Amino acid sequence: MKKILAIVICVVAVLQGCSKKDKDTHPVSLNDAMSSSAAKKAVEVQKAADAPKADKSIPLTQYQEMNNGKQLLFSHLAISGMPVDYAKIAENISAEYTRESDEFKKRDIMNALKPGIDKEISKAKDGRYYYMNIDANWDKYDFASKSFASNNIAGSSRYFMFDNFAYRYKLEWSNGNAFSKLTVPDEGQARTIEALRIKHNGINTRIYFFLADTKLGESTVLGEITKVKVMDANGNVLSEI
Repeated sequence: MKKILAIVICVVAVLQGCSKKDKDTHPVSLNDAMSSSAAKKAVEVQKAADAPKADKSIPLTQYQEMNNGKQLLFSHLAISGMPVDYAKIAENISAEYTRESDEFKKRDIMNALKPGIDKEISKAKDGRYYYMNIDANWDKYDFASKSFASNNIAGSSRYFMFDNFAYRYKLEWSNGNAFSKLTVPDEGQARTIEALRIKHNGINTRIYFFLADTKLGESTVLGEITKVKVMDANGNVLSEI
């Protein structure tokens, strides 16, 4: 089963600004920069608080598989509510549009794509529950905590799809830390997982999630995890969170 590569990205934002007085331009002070950063953080916190939450009563069987970058692209458009830039979308989904040099032909291709784009955005608004198979890269069993840990789920882990043009659209967990430790108190069960963990493709990790929001000013969709299942190569569930 296709696995999605996880990447952990640490983003350092450099805030710059200027004020104009008597035709002279001066950089903003450190305090101003910090205030701008704090204001942005406050907006992000409020945005997260206002975002819808996953309905845990929805059966996992109703979650659809996320396995391509177009799903992330259309989900981002559906959730963010930003105006639709058809030309930008066409660059992401159509190799024909990207290769074409004739501007009239490019416009014709884009106009032909528009109905399908609108349909996909509408579908993404209604369907926000997904599951995805990832390479969680579970660490060795920790006897003290009786658990396996995964840095590929915790913190600022982000995921992209291999067909996602230039990896522009990414998925990030809003609650990854709560699902980054697989507690397995039963030693027999832990032995089985540990033995499979060191084998190539011995373990599959499936994450079920709800697409709740988008990150401010980024092409990143935030997913709220509802369930994590660790399975063997045959799909048998070994443990879950």
